[in-house]
Parts: sequence; structure tokens; C-alpha cells
Amino acid sequence: MSISRTSAVAMLGLATAAALTGCTVTVASPSADSASPSPSSSSSAAASATKPKSKTKTEPKSGTSHAATPDEDTTVSAPSPRIVSFTVFQKPGCPSGTDVSHTDAVPLILKWKVTGAHSAALSVDDPTGTPGTYGPVALHGMQEFHFSCSGAPGSTETHTYALYTVGGGKQTHRTIKVSATVHETGIPVT
Repeated sequence: MSISRTSAVAMLGLATAAALTGCTVTVASPSADSASPSPSSSSSAAASATKPKSKTKTEPKSGTSHAATPDEDTTVSAPSPRIVSFTVFQKPGCPSGTDVSHTDAVPLILKWKVTGAHSAALSVDDPTGTPGTYGPVALHGMQEFHFSCSGAPGSTETHTYALYTVGGGKQTHRTIKVSATVHETGIPVT
């Protein structure tokens, strides 16, 4: 069965409304009685006229209902929590140079986007895997971190950052390991 562009847009609108309100919607094809057949589909419409009339079923989760004008069987439910992206926006750099010629440290900046969750949480260098040891964050955002460069000159300092979904369904997480080379910073002149 092919569907018209108008019907496809109506179904997309219904799916979006259901997802935003937390409803689950099941829709079924309308019967041939309620559809006006096109000239090219009159034989298939006549053949389907003996089918029983389909019903539209709406199952609200929060006491509300939604009208549906569907063309085919579809089930729509609220999206599960998902981490769309979690990336390094700015790579960190350790300080370097001497007292005469010094280069400051460059902070790490992480950027993320989460959908389907109530909120998100960040953890930094947490071996227990506990969500939010750094703190709660917005579903979409950026965070700057001072990058610790406490190793010996020439060594590589690595830190692990984890983003967690909070609420809205099964928790998911994603981790990023970020490294920077520790530079010699010279001897302070006293």
C-alpha cells in the first residue's frame, strides 16, 4: 500500500506528538469505505471493500489521548535515552616553556548532545563508573575542564570522561579518553 505525502506528514506529526507527551500510539489502516480511491487504484479499492473496518487505538500513559488519521499499522513510543554525540571540541595542552618564554595550558572542552533522557551527568576519572561524580549537566552543552598535567616532563597525562543519560528509560553512557604530553616548564627564578 502506498501512502500520500499528506498522510505521511500526518503520521510524522502524530509520532512526534506522541513522543513529546510520552504516549504510545497504535494506528491501523482505514477501510476502503473511508478512502476515496484514485483512478489507478479503483480495482484494489473494490477488492478491499469486503475487509472489516479498521480501528484506531490510542493508549495514553498520562490520561491524555491523541487523535490519529493513519494509513497503515504503526506503533510509536517515546524515544529511549540516547547519546547523539560526545566529542572533544578543544584538545587540551599542558603548559610549557621557561619563566622568560611561557606557554599557558590549554583547557579541554567537551561537547555533547543527549535525547530522550530527563537530564545528563558527567564523571571524570571515576573507576567506579558512578554517574555524575563531576555533576549534572544539560542535555545539550559544552564544558571546559582544567586538564591536570602533573606527570614528569615527556610523559603523557590521560584522563577519562564519561557522559551518562539520566531518566527517560534505560541508562546509557559513553566515555572518552583524552591525553596530552607533559612539557618541561623551567625552573622558577627566585
